[in-house]
Amino acid sequence: MSSFPKLRFFTTWLVELLFHTRAYGAENIPDTGPFVVVSNHASFLDPYLIGYTSLKRQVGFMAKVELFRIPLFGPIIRSLGAFPVTRGGRDQEAIRQFHDFLYSGKPLVIFVEGTRTLTGEPQQPKKGSGMLLYNARVPVIPAYIDGTFRCWPKGKLLPRPGPTSVTYGPPVSLDDLYVRKPEKSTYAQIAERVMKHISHLKPPPGPLKA
Repeated sequence: MSSFPKLRFFTTWLVELLFHTRAYGAENIPDTGPFVVVSNHASFLDPYLIGYTSLKRQVGFMAKVELFRIPLFGPIIRSLGAFPVTRGGRDQEAIRQFHDFLYSGKPLVIFVEGTRTLTGEPQQPKKGSGMLLYNARVPVIPAYIDGTFRCWPKGKLLPRPGPTSVTYGPPVSLDDLYVRKPEKSTYAQIAERVMKHISHLKPPPGPLKA
């Protein structure tokens, strides 16, 4: 992915110019090895903010397959590390790519809610994300993205400039759930615990921190 440095420079510059993104808690992000950043999801801006401005390493992320069919946009996100997933079912190829990416030593980003919020508030987490984390057994870093819903909510054609931030928390302890049976109830509890940690990172109401 030799295009990554140039694309990262461009997107970092553009996002900083329009959205003044700030990152907090970066000390919680591992410097080496695979890990998964698990975040809330409010906007199309989220992958760029969390993946290409706040993290120093290239990350991969799952994106709905429909995005890859958009001319120009699809090839760009693929070159940046995205891979398609078919929502509403068990996409074995996406699951394989998810684990291959981690086994290669690279970090990944997943959105535990599965889709963008319509209200700006955190949604019910999907147990499918819990299944991925159960099988991955790598550090899980919670993150809360703030401001992107105001800048580019679902249903709006174009974004508007505004301040945004990403807050990272300490790794979520899941060892007590990893020893349980690999079943839906276990996956749901993992997703719910991670979502709870994400919600606790939400900044208080008011202007974003400088």
